[in-house]
Amino acid sequence: MKTSVEALSEVELKVEVEVEADKVNREYAKQLSKLGKRARIKGFRPGKAPKALIRKHFGSSASAEATRQLINDTLGEVLDGLERQPIGYPMVEPGVARENEPLKYAVRVQVKPQIEIHSWSGIEVAVAPAVADPAEVEQRIGAMRNRLKERVPVEGRGADTGDILICNIEGSLDGERDPRLDAKDIEIKIGAGRMIPGFEDQLMGAEVGTLTEVESGFPDDYHAADLAGKTGSWSVEVLQHLVEETPALDDDFAKDEGFDNVAALRADVTAKVLADAEQKRADEIETKVIGVLLERNQFKAPPELVEAHARDRAGQMMQLLQMQGADQETAVGIIKSNAQGLTEAAERAIRRHLALESFAQQQGLDVEEEELAAEIVKRIEEHGEQVAKRYEDPEVRETLRAELTQKRALATIVGKARVVDETPEATEDDDSASASDEASLS
Repeated sequence: MKTSVEALSEVELKVEVEVEADKVNREYAKQLSKLGKRARIKGFRPGKAPKALIRKHFGSSASAEATRQLINDTLGEVLDGLERQPIGYPMVEPGVARENEPLKYAVRVQVKPQIEIHSWSGIEVAVAPAVADPAEVEQRIGAMRNRLKERVPVEGRGADTGDILICNIEGSLDGERDPRLDAKDIEIKIGAGRMIPGFEDQLMGAEVGTLTEVESGFPDDYHAADLAGKTGSWSVEVLQHLVEETPALDDDFAKDEGFDNVAALRADVTAKVLADAEQKRADEIETKVIGVLLERNQFKAPPELVEAHARDRAGQMMQLLQMQGADQETAVGIIKSNAQGLTEAAERAIRRHLALESFAQQQGLDVEEEELAAEIVKRIEEHGEQVAKRYEDPEVRETLRAELTQKRALATIVGKARVVDETPEATEDDDSASASDEASLS
């Protein structure tokens, strides 16, 4: 068998294959014999017709079957013989197997680009310094207080915005009683917008033990089609009138949260906000450094890898949307509208992966078995013994090794980067003020 390889692009090869004529003859004869044994030709018992007659009737079928079989028999050897590992499924351009002639066919395969990473040391990026934003600190402390809200009864006044009413309601539709609109012990928060438009507003001033008449229209796009656009009326009996009270930010609250006083609580929250800001800054540094690296090292990502990654991302998006309550049709529509963004993100991810993989190979970076084992132990401790079985699979272990190797490659590049503090861009007013100052000095 003869092969010749042509590079169609940096990520696609075309292999011309020629299978020897004697091998074609043997396979053709084999297929013709098989067809002859099953052939029904007028005037001859099955399998007894002369070969010339069988060839006349079934020669093209034998040729097609011989072609298919010869390609199947030789394709693996062709791909194994390539210096660069194929990606995905090969595209075969079949020839035709004819007696006494070699079979010629072609194979197109995608491959990883051959990359020599350069200009990676000393990349300069500007990133804002990490600070503990006071507003974020207060927001987190507020969230802690909100988790400990208590509901207390209200006395001496009617319902107001933000209050919670526990009610029994009896409903009518277009003037006729309709038990479907009834509810017992329903919780209504005034101003929350959870009821149909106008319903909550009409409960302003309602008090415990009173009946309030409410009339409101169902929206035209209401989820229950038989109620959409119709007018409902309700008798609302208020059973309880409650308000949520947030605990005061004092030392008692701090002690409930496990701190000696408010100052200690605030210091802990501030430290956590700062740690998150530092992690965000580290992530931004990595993103910007990789962006510069890929800009300096231009290469194409194999479409096969990009498409596979985009499909995976679309599948993850589908699961997330369905978990959030979207039906299949809506989820598919959202994914289709984001198709270009998914593809662009997939291309960036694949180029990043290939660049770091090539850099690790160039620098001789690797992860030793001890490091791999330590990482597996760490992940089992984090996620539980149920994941231990996964890491017994050699393929999973090698995937993890590759992941850790790429992290080491990224850390090496980032470690050689020059990171400067990003300064806020001057506004037009600042520029105008500067120009005015310069003019006054001239």
